[in-house]
Amino acid sequence: MQYKLVITQARTASTRLPNKIMLKILDKEILLHFLDRVLAARKIDHIIVATTDQPADQVIADLIQSYHPRISLFRGSEDDVLDRTYQAAHQFVHRTGKNWDIIRITSDCPVIDPAIIDHHISVFEQQSVDYLSSRIHKRTWPHGMELEIFSFPALQTAWQNAVTQYEREHVTPYIYQTHAENFSLYELTAEKNWSHIRLTLDYWEDYLLIKSIYEKLYPRKSLFGLADILKLLEDEKQLVQLNSKWNNPRLDQK
Repeated sequence: MQYKLVITQARTASTRLPNKIMLKILDKEILLHFLDRVLAARKIDHIIVATTDQPADQVIADLIQSYHPRISLFRGSEDDVLDRTYQAAHQFVHRTGKNWDIIRITSDCPVIDPAIIDHHISVFEQQSVDYLSSRIHKRTWPHGMELEIFSFPALQTAWQNAVTQYEREHVTPYIYQTHAENFSLYELTAEKNWSHIRLTLDYWEDYLLIKSIYEKLYPRKSLFGLADILKLLEDEKQLVQLNSKWNNPRLDQK
């Protein structure tokens, strides 16, 4: 049996919007909102928050230390994110003695839809590939609804062999880009092209949009999904303009 482990990277020293995951919406840190949504995915067995070993990120450790029994903390290299991800997975796999597939979702996706996570996992299982991503060649999902899934052996191969700074900093380019011929890959595109919708958190304007979404949807449906967000943005078109200046592919390289 293959169990499913989410590893999410989180740190306070984000360059474009420092301390972004500790910003609050409705009196709750964005990181906790994000974790609640990942926990709601039915096919997820455990989550590791992989933060850095820098003193500034102690606040992340303190925040999640006892938040939920299916959430663990790992602290590792700030710059070698591939090593941080691998070491988090390796320790957990060794400790549990089980077979795990890895789901990588960045913590700056605070409106990630649990149903979309489950859908990606189902397709990954059906396709029996080494690596599945919402985006390998082009974006079709909203930015902030994307994730990638890979086998632990694929992650281990990348960790053992990746040498460039780009490969070490971005975790998976060794698998899907620079050595793609060595892996079986699958790109899961959305049913429509929603690439013009920006739901990630990199800039203050992103925060304003995400805050508005939560304030309008969360009180009546805490686990609102992508369909709810799309309807809200259709009904209140001015919301899309809050962060539209950052919806530029040149500013958003995978």
